[in-house]
Amino acid sequence: MTVSFASLGVDHRIIAGLNSQGITEPLPIQAVTLKDALLGRDICGKAQTGSGKTLAFGIALLQQNEQGQPKHPRSLVIVPTRELAVQVRDVLASVAGPRQVRVSVAYGGVSIETQIRALKRGVDILVATPGRLIDLVNRRAVSLSRITSVVLDEADRMADMGFMPQVEEILSQTFSERQTMLFSATLDGDVDRLIKRYMNDPVRHEVVSETDSAPKMTQYFVSVDDRAKVEAVATMVAGAERALVFVKTKRGADEVADHLVEYGIRASAMHGDLRQSARNRVLERFIKGSVKVVVATDVAARGLDVSGLDLVIHFDLPEDHKAYIHRSGRTARGGAVGVVVTVLTPRQGAEVQGLQKSLGVTVPIYSVDPSDSRLGLLVKASQANETIEFEDLLEIRPKTMSKGRGGSSGYSKGGRGFSRSGAGRSFGSGEPSFRGSRSGGTSRSGQASEGNSRERRETFGNAAEYGSDSRFRSTHVKPHKRSYAR
Repeated sequence: MTVSFASLGVDHRIIAGLNSQGITEPLPIQAVTLKDALLGRDICGKAQTGSGKTLAFGIALLQQNEQGQPKHPRSLVIVPTRELAVQVRDVLASVAGPRQVRVSVAYGGVSIETQIRALKRGVDILVATPGRLIDLVNRRAVSLSRITSVVLDEADRMADMGFMPQVEEILSQTFSERQTMLFSATLDGDVDRLIKRYMNDPVRHEVVSETDSAPKMTQYFVSVDDRAKVEAVATMVAGAERALVFVKTKRGADEVADHLVEYGIRASAMHGDLRQSARNRVLERFIKGSVKVVVATDVAARGLDVSGLDLVIHFDLPEDHKAYIHRSGRTARGGAVGVVVTVLTPRQGAEVQGLQKSLGVTVPIYSVDPSDSRLGLLVKASQANETIEFEDLLEIRPKTMSKGRGGSSGYSKGGRGFSRSGAGRSFGSGEPSFRGSRSGGTSRSGQASEGNSRERRETFGNAAEYGSDSRFRSTHVKPHKRSYAR
């Protein structure tokens, strides 16, 4: 029997608000959590960003809404980033329907006086980042003593960002008999300690992605000369609807965005030196499509949820595999198709191998020409459940081989020893997922035998599940060949 919002006990006025937004059926995380949430039980929901968890807790908050008094909100949603706070507020407001629910946000980077005035008027549901909320409490602009419902959204991110002490301080000031709902991609480590200390007999719900609804994310690792990275990115984003490019520094974000504009790409930078109002304008233009590419630092892009974002590019290598996953998770959301490309220089080959090892995959690292038009077909190939293969593989040699001035620094370029029959001119279709391969085929010296060549070629298009615990488990599927003009 098909599950409906009505069968889960959702108020008809909220259903009307959902329908006005084109939402007619609950997503899996909503279907499994809403009944318990509406009954007031504590909930631990394990689900990825983009799975629909905002409505899973938002509907319950709206339906159980109690009117807040000046400086005394009744429901609290704690989120890790400013952008996520705004998005949660907008989602709640959009589906509230005719119910008069006052939803307000509190986050840093903007005037605190505006937020204080809103709290003085009275707020029913407050969505806040930890730091700004504690600032408001210290100023006696808000009291948490009457909070009866608390939501911890993306708890794993708050732990990664070092917010756990603030979160615990906030929880200790709320009503002891509150309902607590926690949503996270993982429920271990600091998150598990939070659950044990602050939640009362929580019901645990986990949504495991099925093959037909799993994120359809294809990954590529391409090596280009350092001076050609921007040109390669410009070629790639030409074939995307919207692209997010990650860099390490604020200055790097500005420089890469400026260079992309010189290539005729509508690009803007987003980083911590921009005022929040300026960041909001960039995000608004990105959503509307007047900006095609946003070049962002990790902190600035946390919590971004933009539909139609089909390409994520790691212009600078992520700090670690967790950062890689968080960055990459901005695309392929809600079952949509997405492509993730890591751009490296030849000297970073060994570092990328280490990253892949932490992710649990082995994916070919191609040496490419930055103007190769096939780079602009990566998204198109993914939409067709196919992958593109290039001719040359980056041969990564042991670092001990490079000594003295002018040494090779542990890499060389080329695909020597690999079959060239049709190589680099085809899409290879595999299962729609995060494609990777565990197969090897390269000897310790960096060379490959003809037999190993064939074996490795057959596994370049392999699919890998992108889930919460087994995000990068690979399955072996031989790609079909399909020729495209270069």
